[in-house]
Amino acid sequence: MNKKQFWYTALLSSFTMAIIMSGVLSGYKIGFSSEWPANWFNSFLIAWPLALLLNLTALPQIRKLAFWLAEPKISCDIKAKNRA
Repeated sequence: MNKKQFWYTALLSSFTMAIIMSGVLSGYKIGFSSEWPANWFNSFLIAWPLALLLNLTALPQIRKLAFWLAEPKISCDIKAKNRA
């Protein structure tokens, strides 16, 4: 992934997650009333920078952990046979 694609991905994915999560949680918390759009917008203004920061810092580490967890592990029997 080149740098431009990395930044677009970080911006768009954090935007999408922040707008959906802040909307659903603010609606759940106060109800979907006439006050909800303003509350959603205020929640979004807090959520998007936080989501972007997490996308840029925590997500690369989470990807490394997921890769490590998903890679096939060599059993002790195979290691012992390879040493012999």
